[in-house]
Amino acid sequence: MLAFLDHRPNFARDLLTETFDALWIEDIGGLRTRAALGDPRGADGARDYALVLGAGHLRARMVPDGWRRGLRLAGSVRYEAAAGARDLDAADLLARILAFVPDLPEGSARRTVAQGRAILDGAALWVDTAEALETAALGGSALAGSALAGSVLAGSTLAFERLAAWRDRPFHPLGRARHGFSPDEAVAYGAEHGRLFPLDWYAVARGRVAAAPGADPAGPAAALLEPGQRAHLDAELGRRGLGATHVPLPVHPWQAVHILPGQFADELADGRFIPLTFQGPLAAATSSLRTLAFPARPGLHLKLPLDVQTLGVRRTLPPQSLHNGLHGAGLLAAGRARDPWFARHVALADEAAFWHVTEPDGDLYANRPAQLGCAIRRLPTEGAVPVPLATFAVAPLGGLPPVVRALGLGAADLPVLFSDLADLVVGTALGGACLGFVPELHGQNALVLMAGGVPARLLLRDHDTVRCAPAWLDEAGLPVPAYLITDPVRNTLLLRRPEDLLAYVQTLAIDVALRAVAETFAAAGAGFTLHSARTILIATVERVLARADIPAPRRDGIAARMLGSETAPFKAVLAPLLAAGTLGTAMPSHVGTAPNPLWRGSPP
Repeated sequence: MLAFLDHRPNFARDLLTETFDALWIEDIGGLRTRAALGDPRGADGARDYALVLGAGHLRARMVPDGWRRGLRLAGSVRYEAAAGARDLDAADLLARILAFVPDLPEGSARRTVAQGRAILDGAALWVDTAEALETAALGGSALAGSALAGSVLAGSTLAFERLAAWRDRPFHPLGRARHGFSPDEAVAYGAEHGRLFPLDWYAVARGRVAAAPGADPAGPAAALLEPGQRAHLDAELGRRGLGATHVPLPVHPWQAVHILPGQFADELADGRFIPLTFQGPLAAATSSLRTLAFPARPGLHLKLPLDVQTLGVRRTLPPQSLHNGLHGAGLLAAGRARDPWFARHVALADEAAFWHVTEPDGDLYANRPAQLGCAIRRLPTEGAVPVPLATFAVAPLGGLPPVVRALGLGAADLPVLFSDLADLVVGTALGGACLGFVPELHGQNALVLMAGGVPARLLLRDHDTVRCAPAWLDEAGLPVPAYLITDPVRNTLLLRRPEDLLAYVQTLAIDVALRAVAETFAAAGAGFTLHSARTILIATVERVLARADIPAPRRDGIAARMLGSETAPFKAVLAPLLAAGTLGTAMPSHVGTAPNPLWRGSPP
């Protein structure tokens, strides 16, 4: 057995740390502002933490954060009362704190604690999966010619998608919660497990199917199926007399069992919608769960509705989002034409082909059209190795991330690798903001195109949430997307204040995606530190602003906000999730403030 397999991850400890730190920075239940802290002591500057909680005290040990000014948990959390004392796990901690948070929606605390408990109950599976991922990554050998490296360099990205899915949304303690899946279904359909499964198909009356402009009105079968599979599908349609009247649409097998029979009972009864016996092709989940990849068709993805809940979001496929994706892609393409750096360093997935069912009254915003449809994604990799950005933030058993080893890189390469990743991510996010737009740059939406072990370009996918400031777009000569927006008050796609764009650069791109990579590289024990990551990021921001074709006052204002302010926007996730009475198709979150990790005056 390889040495790294002697270290089994402490999943419960890691989840406790992530939960405590989220409660701390969001100050839920006054966990930060009501606490008493001892004086710093020891080489690591540790401080004792105590919080009066009911009839007892919460006690812990905290150390300097390293990423931003402040503290983070180090070790266990203990509840002490007259009746005794015991260590708490993440679900216990949530239950203790939320019991003293007033005015939560009914059932919110119970739901949140249950999600934490469900994640812990599956800890053994997550640990086994971690070992499986590491074993696959090295193929039983520490040589560069490993099974993972071989499959990836041959064009398959599924191994990297599996790794990216391991952590899901970094710094979200409930990121692994998947409401709707049974334990067996989570294994069958979760990307981290890498299982293959065949697609189901429905025949839908032609009058109830809408297609994107330019998409094949006969549906996606021609793009998805090999000739032999297509012949089997066509034969069934012919035998059942459906070839001229119905359009075949692929369906996720979980959706076919759990959702469609109830949602479309009338249509199933009268033959407008008909389940087919044909199945195929074989697919596997990518890190985004509802988007599938095909081992036999590298570079082709299929996005399907999957009405389970992750991160407090229902993973359906609203037609509104599909149409907004066309407009977002158009803006990104215009940005590439406008800016030479974008043209060289940013590529766009082709997501122009989609189909969805319609309601008789044509209501695009109704629930049912979001339950049955699909979108095809084509990835222009041009011979490079596509790696989800999130993959660089995953090391299930500690040490160097498997992707670093699989690409033939080592500990000495981490500073340059992080600098190259930062240049692509900050260049895309901040460079776009200077022109008036910001793609949603979290670790799963961005693919790093690796060429010769070097990050060469950023390939963007999921274009339905390209946020923009019309005022700055106009100045740059770029089009304002004609987004479909249901709630103008809560709209976050078209921003009235251009400076609000910077919050998405500071939160999703830097404080989530790149921080996750920095934390993982720093934890590898290879000499890379969070201080060095912050230094690299500050220099990257300065470099991007220096080359931006914008008025000097705007450049100075952006620099002051990103580098000269002691505080920065912070994306809270737990408090909004607790406040949400019902869950929708957007992750509950709100933007608060926290110490700025890129403040030039921050201590080392």
